[in-house]
Amino acid sequence: MEEIAIFRIFSSFPLLGLLIPDVSSLFIFPVRQISVTHLYVEGFLLLTVIICTIGIWYHQKQERGTNIQVPAGT
Repeated sequence: MEEIAIFRIFSSFPLLGLLIPDVSSLFIFPVRQISVTHLYVEGFLLLTVIICTIGIWYHQKQERGTNIQVPAGT
């Protein structure tokens, strides 16, 4: 699970590195279009971060479910 968290962090870095300049260039030059390859890469990285986040959430939910103890005498 730790590997998924690390992968999510390291896939967020290039996502922000591409997303911030693209969004700022749209504010400066509104008629300029973002490169199609940037859109593909940003979409893939965003999908990767979402999948890792769901995996971490699911794993934590499973751990909480197994940590519930049944009281003695039932």
